[in-house]
Amino acid sequence: MPTSNDFENKRRERRRRERLRKKRIRAAVIIIALAAVIVMICVAVSTCSNGDTASVDNIDAASVPAEATVPTVEPVQQTMSMPAAAEENDLLTILRNSGQTKHCYLTFDDGPTNITPKVLDVLRRYNVKATFFEVGSLIEANPDTARRVYEEGHLIANHSDGHNYEKLYASTDSFINEINKCYETIKSVGNGEDPFRLIRFPGGSYKSSADSYSPVKQECKTVLKDNGYYYCDWNALNGDAEGKKKDASELLEYMKRNLDGEENVVVLMHDAATKQATVDALPSIIEYFISEGYTFHRLDDVTYQAQTAPVTTAPAEGDNTEDDAQAASSPTPAPTNSTVTHPSAKPSTSSSGAIVIQ
Repeated sequence: MPTSNDFENKRRERRRRERLRKKRIRAAVIIIALAAVIVMICVAVSTCSNGDTASVDNIDAASVPAEATVPTVEPVQQTMSMPAAAEENDLLTILRNSGQTKHCYLTFDDGPTNITPKVLDVLRRYNVKATFFEVGSLIEANPDTARRVYEEGHLIANHSDGHNYEKLYASTDSFINEINKCYETIKSVGNGEDPFRLIRFPGGSYKSSADSYSPVKQECKTVLKDNGYYYCDWNALNGDAEGKKKDASELLEYMKRNLDGEENVVVLMHDAATKQATVDALPSIIEYFISEGYTFHRLDDVTYQAQTAPVTTAPAEGDNTEDDAQAASSPTPAPTNSTVTHPSAKPSTSSSGAIVIQ
């Protein structure tokens, strides 16, 4: 017959089992809660990541029409024929007299910066190649970004080593020294290949009484010619460095107003930390030129046909950049009939440093 001790032992066993059951329930609840938290964190991170990507250019890759990639032309891989820099080194003049039609050259000044990857993302979605006029010291501060520009098939051109007007334009010697230094920096990005010798003057090269540096700039053009460099201004711009700050739609409308029937359009835009609106406007700018029948090219992609008379064009608009206001261009000189075969830069297939732009 069961004793009191037997009943007590049974009660203790029941209590032990009950405690064990409760512990198991608590452990299961904790595990489920942790799993839920982990899932929520993953969803939040994924959402943020998608949000950041969307903000790059405000377009969905699936929304880009298939025909958007058709007008894009890959850079010339063999040769191009046009006047030698020693004879005519104003590339805008060469383009105007080339005989080409409906060519668009998108250009971005002042990088590489934290904005550069965002610009590259948009260009990649549309399969468009462009020209980046980069600052040597910023290339050194952002080598990975500069390398990406090169590896994705864009042209890196020369925009001086420091972009400091006072130092750069102190003399023709200081100018060419900076240009040569930047040239070597660009060369290092391209695995030692000789880059296309193309520069853009910070602030533009246009003659202007409002530009105190204009006289030395005109002297520097001759120095560039003596050193085999082309230079290129622009004949269209989106206004991202002029007047009040503009949003994406205003930049597009500004650019449309500044187009003047050019067959070869060189568009000035800026690659700088404050130019998110330029990134936002870029898809609509690309789509506008597509709708107008243009193809996109790098500035080392020129099919030149020597002509017997100069092409008459309206003076190009100057650059009212944040740094320095520029006015109208000088008259277009007659092209030369002498041509030279010049090798084009060949791209491989394969974070932002601080600097004050003055």
